[in-house]
Amino acid sequence: MKKWTALLVILSLFVCSTTTMAHGNRGNHNHENACKKVEDRMLHSLKKVKDEKERAALKSKIEEIRKKCESDANQGQWSDQKRVNSDKNELQIRYTNNDYANVVTGPLMLSQLGTNGSIITWSSNKPATISNNGLTVNRPQDKDEKVVLTATIRYNQASSNKSFTVLVKSITSTITDAQKLAKDKEALNLSFNGTDTANNVTQKLKPLPAKGANGSTIIWYSGNASVISSDGQTVNRPAAGSGDSTIILTALINNNNAADVKVFTITVKQQVSDTQKVAEDKAALEIDFGGDDNASRVTRALDKLPTKGNNGSVITWTSSSPAILSNDGKTINRPALGTGDATVVMTAFININGTADVKVFVLTVKPSLTSSEAVSADKTELAIKFKDQDNASSVTQSIILPTKGSYGSSITWYSSMTSVISDKGTLINRPGRGKGDVMVTMIAIISSGSSADLKTFTLTVKQQY
Repeated sequence: MKKWTALLVILSLFVCSTTTMAHGNRGNHNHENACKKVEDRMLHSLKKVKDEKERAALKSKIEEIRKKCESDANQGQWSDQKRVNSDKNELQIRYTNNDYANVVTGPLMLSQLGTNGSIITWSSNKPATISNNGLTVNRPQDKDEKVVLTATIRYNQASSNKSFTVLVKSITSTITDAQKLAKDKEALNLSFNGTDTANNVTQKLKPLPAKGANGSTIIWYSGNASVISSDGQTVNRPAAGSGDSTIILTALINNNNAADVKVFTITVKQQVSDTQKVAEDKAALEIDFGGDDNASRVTRALDKLPTKGNNGSVITWTSSSPAILSNDGKTINRPALGTGDATVVMTAFININGTADVKVFVLTVKPSLTSSEAVSADKTELAIKFKDQDNASSVTQSIILPTKGSYGSSITWYSSMTSVISDKGTLINRPGRGKGDVMVTMIAIISSGSSADLKTFTLTVKQQY
C-alpha cells in the first residue's frame, strides 16, 4: 500500500470517528475543526503525488470527505426528534442462524444505540418465547408462534416506537420425518371406556387415533377381527366358560417416507352371567353430586343419576322423600332455615333380564342458608368463563359473567375500564398493535337479602397483532 493511501485510510477513519461526538454547538464546532485539519493534511499529501490517476483518485476522496464533513456538521444541528426519526428509519433486527423475520430459530441481535445517538430499548409481547433483549428464544413444541418486538427509540425527551413481527418456528417444523414419527409412536396409546383396562376389555374401545400430533398417519390392524374389529369399535366377548381372549392390535405409523409399527396386547374378557353383571354394575354405581356436594352435604340438585350400567343393566331410582329430593334428583326443596337437616334415601334398582339387586344411598339435605351464608358460598364458587383458548392472563374476546349464584345470590359486575371491557363483558376493545396489553379489574358484587360482598378478578386484554 502506498504511503499516501495508508494515510488516506487513517484520516478517513478519524473523520468517521468524530461523527458521533458532534452533538450540540460545541461538539459541532470541534467536528468542523477536525474536518478542516483532515482536509488540510490530505491537500498537503496531494501536492506530493505525481501520478495523474492517483491524483484523480485522491481528489475524489478529498471531495467525498468534504461532503461527509458538511453532512455531519448539518446533522449536529438536528433536533432531538429528527435524530430519533432517522434512527427509527434505519433500525432493523439482525438475525443469527441464517434466520429471517418469518423463520426465527435462534437469538436476535437488537441494537441498543442508534447511529445518531438515540438510546434504544426493546420489549417482547411474549417474553416467554423471545426475551425482551432477544437473546433467549424458546421455540414452541408443535405450532409456530408470532411475536411482536417493540423498540422504543429515545433521545433526550424525544421518542418514537417501531414494532417488528417475527415468526418463531416450532421444534417439530424443523425435525426430520423419522423424528416426527418417533415422537408420534412414543405418544401413541389406547384409551378405554368405563373401568376397562388393557387387561380387562369388556366393551368397545375409545376411537383409535388416526393421526399423530406431528403429522403421522396411523392405520390399525386386529389380530382377531372376530373378537375385536380393527377400529376397536366392535367387541364380541367370548362365551361364558370359554375363557378370555388375548388379542394383538397393531398400529402402522407413517410419516412421508418413514414408517414403523407399535403393538398393543389386550385381553377381551369372557362373558359373565346376569348375576355377575348386576353385581359388577352395582359395585361401580355412584351418584354424581352437584358442585362440591357429597352424600353428607346436599345443597343442590344432583348432576346425574345413572340409568344404565356398564354391563347393560337398567337402573331406576326412587326417593324416600320426593318432596325434598325428586326421584330423578333434578328437583330439590331444602328444609326451611332453622328446621335442621333432612335425610333422604335414594334407592337404585339394578336389573338385567329379571336378575336384580338394589343399592341404597343415604343423603343429608342441608337446610336453606342465611343470606350471609349464601353470599359467602356463592363468592367461593364464583368464576369467570372464557372462550376458546382465552384465560385471565390472555383475553382476546368477550367473557361470560354469571349473574346468579348456585345458592341464589344475585351478581352484578363492574369493569374498572369500560373502554376496554364493558360491565357485562360482552364488548372487548383490544389495544392497537404496538400499544401494549392492558390490565382490567372486573368487580363482582354478590348480594342476597341484606347481605353483600365483592370479589375481584384481574384480566389482561391482549393487544392486536
